[in-house]
Amino acid sequence: MTAPSRIGIALFLAVACVPVRAGEKAPTSTDVYASWGFYNNMGWAAFRLGDLDLARDRFTHAIEYVRPYQKDYPRLMSRSCHDLTRVLCVEGRFADAEAMAKWVVEAREHDPRTRDDVMFDSVYLLAVVYRELDRDPADVVPLLRKALALEERHLGGGDVRLGSTLKELADAEADSGMLEDADVHYRRAALIYKQHDVRGFNLVDALEARAAVLARLDRTTHADLLRREAADLRGDAQAQPRLADSIKNPLASFAESQETAVAQP
Repeated sequence: MTAPSRIGIALFLAVACVPVRAGEKAPTSTDVYASWGFYNNMGWAAFRLGDLDLARDRFTHAIEYVRPYQKDYPRLMSRSCHDLTRVLCVEGRFADAEAMAKWVVEAREHDPRTRDDVMFDSVYLLAVVYRELDRDPADVVPLLRKALALEERHLGGGDVRLGSTLKELADAEADSGMLEDADVHYRRAALIYKQHDVRGFNLVDALEARAAVLARLDRTTHADLLRREAADLRGDAQAQPRLADSIKNPLASFAESQETAVAQP
């Protein structure tokens, strides 16, 4: 089956629950977890090895397997749909990912047992999808604000990983004309990077973006100072790799996410 065909099937499966046929014996919980886990674990192994075609195929198989039992195992369905959405985002197939990403957010919002890190991953990916599809930045901002609140509640206010989300939120706010809000979040991102001695392009980008916002606010003197600071850092920035992004690296670790999914009967 071609990749586009399998994507179409997966999008349908994400929103449809087909019950077990009459007279067909339902598998035990142990069987469901084992069979679903077989496919989903293979998907993650392939994803971490960079084999996106295989990862997409395995996550789709996990969805297809658990679909008839979705009512009894909703977390398994939302987990595999989220994992497939992540693969699509890494592949740049944001239009294919949109419907599924929205469904996952809605499903997890209705589950009171959803952890903050798991919810962050879902909301953040939907924000990325909207941004990459050139949706109105005003639609992206609320999602990134919610993602930031979830991430901060999970990690604490000073964790270096907040810097990336703060920068992306500020970008969306700047695009929406929310310049004062953008300035606050660029400034906070830069401060977090400095506190953790991150002197590479993560900091340079935050400083340059903030300078652009300050220039739009007619605070040119401060903007020029930030541009000079960024220029001084740029020469040495190559020596420090960028921090891992939240698209390829979920906040909820693989092991923890598996445990969360299996914890629900």
